[in-house]
Amino acid sequence: MISRATAAMDAFHRSLPDAPFHDFKQIQGNLPAEEKRLNANILGFFLTGRGGPSKVTEPFGFAIGEKLKIVEMNVWERAGGGDVDSQLVVEVEITADMCNVFGAMNGACYAYLLDSLTISSMVMLGRIKGFDGTGLSQSMNIYWHHAALLGETIRVTTRSVFAGNRERLASCEIREKASGRLVSTGTHSFLHAGRATKL
Repeated sequence: MISRATAAMDAFHRSLPDAPFHDFKQIQGNLPAEEKRLNANILGFFLTGRGGPSKVTEPFGFAIGEKLKIVEMNVWERAGGGDVDSQLVVEVEITADMCNVFGAMNGACYAYLLDSLTISSMVMLGRIKGFDGTGLSQSMNIYWHHAALLGETIRVTTRSVFAGNRERLASCEIREKASGRLVSTGTHSFLHAGRATKL
């Protein structure tokens, strides 16, 4: 039986308009077409604040968020069965507003992508498994391996790692698209606060 909270969350997701900068029909992967559309709209809302109950019309990073192209959405059973994982793949060309003065992608932009896209992969998993995949960040660990430079296109792959009752963990890998050069890896742990309880 679906909970009231889950039903309300689904109704909110379905109320969001189609994000104009995501063509869900072009998204690859094994997620059903309707789920691709809904998840693209959810990501679009959280990146831009458009179409939902947001008091901020231009949230932090919205101009970068509008440039993201969703490439692939997948869910699969882990080897041995018993659990499900999700994967989100996004591409973006590095533009000047994403760079430092040396023409390399700024560290804050890495954090923005890691934050937004790891939670999006968990929201996708939550829609499949029936839980709210959003949460409050606890920690982000980012490792830089090579610079991503102005004009290059990067491919960002995020995966769910763990989804407990409240705790969530997702991973992120960023590669330069043309060469496959590893740019950055990271993890993001976050907590679903849920309803406040008295101690």
